[in-house]
Amino acid sequence: MIAGIVAEYNPFHNGHLYHINKVREAGADYIVCVMSGNYVQRGECASLSKWKRAEIAVKNGADLVIDLPTPFASASAETFARGAVGLLLSFGVDFISFGSETDSKEKLISCLDAVNDSSVIELAREKMAEGLTYPKALSFAVESVYDKETAEIISSPNSTLGIEYLKVMRSFGREKDFLPIKRIGAAHDSEEAKGSIASASLIRNAELSSEVKAFLSDITAEIIEEEKEKGYAPCSLKNNERGILSSLREIPQEDYSLYISDNTGLADRIYAALKAATSLTELYDAVKVKNYTHSRIRREILMLYLKCPKELSEGNVPYIKILAGNEKGLSLI
Repeated sequence: MIAGIVAEYNPFHNGHLYHINKVREAGADYIVCVMSGNYVQRGECASLSKWKRAEIAVKNGADLVIDLPTPFASASAETFARGAVGLLLSFGVDFISFGSETDSKEKLISCLDAVNDSSVIELAREKMAEGLTYPKALSFAVESVYDKETAEIISSPNSTLGIEYLKVMRSFGREKDFLPIKRIGAAHDSEEAKGSIASASLIRNAELSSEVKAFLSDITAEIIEEEKEKGYAPCSLKNNERGILSSLREIPQEDYSLYISDNTGLADRIYAALKAATSLTELYDAVKVKNYTHSRIRREILMLYLKCPKELSEGNVPYIKILAGNEKGLSLI
């Protein structure tokens, strides 16, 4: 039986190790991971190269790691899920597993039905027109039409992505082929650790220092330390923000529409903000308005900087690129 996991592993920590072990306990003979490449969904570069993150995943229990290309990895939850789940299903996995705030398949299927409900969709659009971000508008609509528990599940970051995965799986007639693993320890993006588990953001914010070794497997900590000694980690766009700002200013305003997916004035805001911004943080803050999340702003600016045409994220990923694998995993090819 082949299990699929969608991940960023930015970086790989004990919570990820727990997930892989639970999937193995569920009967998976092979674990195939689709992992974001060098850029991730929050509109930043990963803290370690995709090659090292893939190596770490295999040495911690995955059998094969497949690359999720940047146009999909640094995109909305919907596009991210379409690319990642499409890759796993085309590879032939028997089920997909993801971390979630609930391990109830029935509740997650109910959430899937809720976000596809025409009444919810219409109310969410109305709230977005009033200035709410999509996540907040969706949560409000679901609570109004359904109930608070369903809205809370949908609002949690991991479940939000999980439900997007289920949307894609439903389009393939595979909506029941999934295994949710209930999160343990620290919450997503939490700045507080619980036991041996900390969020990836806490570990990144500590700049992969020795202080976070308790939240990493020995293999992970060793590889991170090697990368740091070579000067290859931690990676951050801030390491080259003057160059990035300079590069952005060289792009003609009329070309912005090639790379920015939004057509409601965001391109104009970015162009105007670039004239005065002296750092990426200043740029993000100057562009931010209440109906856009910070992640959305960072992603749009990243696509502009990389000159990544928005058409590249349409449809499905047209190829499978292997980043790492053990002998067992490579036999699947």
